[in-house]
This record gives sequence, structure tokens and C-alpha cells, in this order.
Amino acid sequence: MSSIADSRWRVLPIGRAATLARATRDAVLFGVIGQVVLFAVVLLGGLLAEEVLAETSAGTTIDLVGRATLVGDLVLGGLGLLAFGVVHALDGPLMARALAAAKRRGTPATWVPIPGQWESARSSSAQVYKIVAVVLLALLGLFYVIAFFVALTSGFDRGWAGVLGGGALLLALIWGGMPLTDRVFGRWQSRHFAPLPQWWTEPHRIIAAGRAMTPQEIIEARGEAGVDGQSPARASLPGSGVRALSRVLLSGVSLGGAAWVVLFHLVVAVAYPDATTDAGRQLGDRAELGPEGEQLVDLLSLGMGIAGGAALLAGAGCVVCTIIVRRIEHRVLRRALADPAAVPPPYALLGRAMTPTSLPILKVLFASAGAGATLGMALWFVDAVADLPDWDSYAAAGPELRAAGELGPVIALAALVVMALGIVVSSVLDARDRELRDELGQRWPAGPAQTPTDETTGPSAD
Repeated sequence: MSSIADSRWRVLPIGRAATLARATRDAVLFGVIGQVVLFAVVLLGGLLAEEVLAETSAGTTIDLVGRATLVGDLVLGGLGLLAFGVVHALDGPLMARALAAAKRRGTPATWVPIPGQWESARSSSAQVYKIVAVVLLALLGLFYVIAFFVALTSGFDRGWAGVLGGGALLLALIWGGMPLTDRVFGRWQSRHFAPLPQWWTEPHRIIAAGRAMTPQEIIEARGEAGVDGQSPARASLPGSGVRALSRVLLSGVSLGGAAWVVLFHLVVAVAYPDATTDAGRQLGDRAELGPEGEQLVDLLSLGMGIAGGAALLAGAGCVVCTIIVRRIEHRVLRRALADPAAVPPPYALLGRAMTPTSLPILKVLFASAGAGATLGMALWFVDAVADLPDWDSYAAAGPELRAAGELGPVIALAALVVMALGIVVSSVLDARDRELRDELGQRWPAGPAQTPTDETTGPSAD
């Protein structure tokens, strides 16, 4: 039997449920970020349509889809934040369950879970849902009160009864999520966590933490080997050329975006010279330009397209560079692990490798899926209300837009399917990289050498 003196950190397997929950949390978070980006694009597109494409079929289409997209962003964004809060609240219970399962499988007590796993299993993870729920309840509650008084003044009918009843049910569900994620999940987590401190005792955790290499120790070890003695922030990391290219491309994203904004204002200045610039901005009539003036507007518009496309391509290049850097880092780490005499890799490199996260390309995929689901919902909404008498503003939707509306549910469903596939791929990659993190943790346990406290009772079950 292993002696307690042999205690060291290990990256224990956490099972499919916890791994999928972690990937789902990334997917939902970046899906919401994608919706925020879509919100910004819609606002810019609306301004462009109003100022450059006014009273055209293209401008009308952009305006109608934009308004529906904003509503979809608010609805799906709120649901996404709630889903993120629920999935985040599952982190603690699932981690506690995974460590309890590892104990039952006979994992030695000297294989101490790394601090991230232990802290996740010990601490409550319901705070994020509480914050989201309180904010949404405050906003939705205000609208509910306004709707209630409007119903009082206009007279209750079946429509208002449905709206108020549905609103009350929604508020109750959001409110009910707080005791669910706090008390119910907390009791579940406490039940699984309760036997763990008796297996991985405080002495085990103290000895394992005592083996941790601080940044200064890694700097000294590398300096003694003649590699470098720089600070963690300045230590040389692999893939310096790709990193430099990524920084250049990131500058290209900024420059492309700035050029697009400048060219946009130039188009407005040339085509609408009488436009005001105060808070109640008015475009005025479009100027009657000669051939040279119209050619200038066309060139500026072409420049806007080139600048926007260049910014998008540069952003895609940044993602590719990040993937290449990750592969280079893992290759360097595996080569170091294969060499018994290798010096510790830079502290920053160890920290990046020990942090489980989705690939950058998957994060972009999740953001695109979130935006795609919102756009599909918006297209469906425009087609659904175009012929209703209470939605006169959408009656201007053209046949092409209405035809696209029929594809809205398909687009939204496809986006959600793509997100689900991305979650599966991310969880598989996370499980595969766990072995690398475990080997690194045994060989060079990098982390703050904090002495464990006596807070071993787990989350509150009250």
C-alpha cells in the first residue's frame, strides 16, 4: 500500500456527464456571445439600410429581418443565459459525483485530485444562475407589471389572460430555478462529497500541494539548466512565429473594422450631405450626384465590402493560428515528457495546458450556431406574422423573404444540431487531453502551493 508521503496531484477522470456538461457550458456561453455579435451586426446593418438603402426592397428586407432578429436575440439570449446558469450549477454536483465514483473504483488516496477538481467538488456552483435569474426577474417583472396595468385599462380578454398567465408561469419557472440549483443540487453535491475528505484527507492534500512548483522554482530550474531565467510573462513560448502572425492578423481585424466605419461615414457624407449629426439624426434627401459622384459612392461601398471581408478573413486566420499554436505546444510538452532529463516547460505553458477548454475553432462554431439559431427564428417569425392584421409593418415582406421564412426552422434546427455535434467533439477532445494533463501534473505539478483549509463539509444543504 502506498504511503501518505507519496501523495501527489492527479487529474482524475471525471466521466462523460461532467465532461459533456463542461463542453455544454462552453457551447452555451459562446452561443450567447454569437447572439451578441449578431445583435451588433444587425444594428450596423439597420443603420446602413436606413442611410444607404432607404426605400428599396433590400433596405426593407434588412429592416424587417433586423427587427425580428433583435427580438430573437432577446428571447434566445435570455434562454441561453438561463441554460448557462443551470449547466454551470451542475458543475459542482457532477464533479463531486465523479470523484466519489473514482473513490469507489479504488483510486488510491495518494492520487489527490488537482485543486481545480477538488474545489469544484467542494464549492457550490449555483451563484451564476442566481445572478442571471435575479436580473431577468427584475426586467421581466417590470414588463409584467406594465402589461398587467394595460390589461386592467383595456379590459381582460382571452388574449390578455393567456399573456399574463404565460408570463406568470415563466417568472415562476425562473424563480423556481434558484432553489433547484442551490438547495436541491447542493444536497446532491453534499451527499457525494461527504465521504471524500475521509479518503483524501487534509494531510494527503497538504503533502500533494507541497510538491507544487511555484513560478519562481520553475524559473530557477530552467535557469540552472541554461534555458532561460525570465519571468513567466516573458518566458519564451513555442510557436513564436505563429504567435507573431496571430498578432498581425488581430491588428488586421481592428484596422479592417475601423476602415469599414470610416468608409461608411464617407458614403453617408457623399450621398446624404444634408444629414444631421445630433441625437435625432435625420438623413434628408439623397443627393442627386453626377456620374463621377455615383462612381465615388460605388467605390466607397466596394471599399466597405473589402474592409469587412478582410476583417473577417483576418479573424479566421487568428483562429487558425490559435489551433496551430495549441498543436505546437502539445508537441513540445509531449517531447519534454518523453525525455527523463528535460527541464520544466515555462510556467505559462504548463498553466495553459492544464486548463481544460474547447478548441478555438469550436468556440467560433458555437458562436456561429447561436447566431444561426437566432437568424432562423427571425426568418420564421417574419413569415409567420406577415399576413396577420396586428403586424402591419411586416406586410411589406417580399416573396423572397417569405420563401426564406419557410427555411427558418430548418436553419435554427441545423444550427442546434451543429452545436450538439460540437459539444460531443469538444468533450471527446477534453477526455483525450486529460491524460496529458495528468502526466504533466505528476511530472511538473505547477500551481499555487496553497495549504488546504478545514472547509471540507462541502456546499450547504440548507
